[in-house]
Amino acid sequence: MNRLLFPAALGLMLTACTPAMTAPDLTGSPLVTGQEWTMLSPAAGGNLQLSRQLTVGERELQTDGTVQYRTAPITTVTGKTEDLFRFLPLGQGRSVIVAGRSETTFDLRFFDFCVVRSDSASVNELLSGVYVQTATLEGLALNRAYQSYVNTGVAAGLPACTLTRVK
Repeated sequence: MNRLLFPAALGLMLTACTPAMTAPDLTGSPLVTGQEWTMLSPAAGGNLQLSRQLTVGERELQTDGTVQYRTAPITTVTGKTEDLFRFLPLGQGRSVIVAGRSETTFDLRFFDFCVVRSDSASVNELLSGVYVQTATLEGLALNRAYQSYVNTGVAAGLPACTLTRVK
């Protein structure tokens, strides 16, 4: 009997000591670490467009079924920036890509996001969506106009923005 328990115990011990594998992404996210995107969003107080180059960072599966991607924060002269992406798998034609940047300037932190309803990310494909600026990540989730756009596709007065994958 002891001879039978030893291999089982050894196998269990080796399994417990093995590093955990990263869970596969079953969401169908079109985003891949290293992709580069251009975000065009409204500049403050005018018809000008502000262009930002964004990079898809490391993938993190979230408990709510979404996939988040973050780059490592980059220190600038006045603070820090970090590129953020999130994919919400809401079904064919309803999925959402949220892309943007977190900026901390001195003690002020804000987030600029372009939110598009798409489940594709082809190179040079122009994706149109809505622009949201908020002071916190939680502020995005609580923004009613943003929620309306995610749920219905109706822009509800939010300014327009575009995302284009360039690499």
